[in-house]
Amino acid sequence: MPKYLYFCSTCGDEFFAYHLMSERLEKREECEDECLLKRLPSFPINVNKNKKEQKTGNVVKQHIKDAKEDLKNEQKKLKEKEYKP
Repeated sequence: MPKYLYFCSTCGDEFFAYHLMSERLEKREECEDECLLKRLPSFPINVNKNKKEQKTGNVVKQHIKDAKEDLKNEQKKLKEKEYKP
């Protein structure tokens, strides 16, 4: 469900609300008086600045590499359990 940033001009609060894209928040339970809510624009922020790692192909390659390493380690553990008297 999308997260939206709202501003209440009655109490001066900014808060986040989760609701469907087709819905619009019109009143807030925390405000006793009539709320005057305004939905503020919010923009997604890309925190990771390393664009090379963000490419889908690189992410998939890294996941496959990690999965192979995990598989080798698990196989090693199973062999050690198998051969112990």
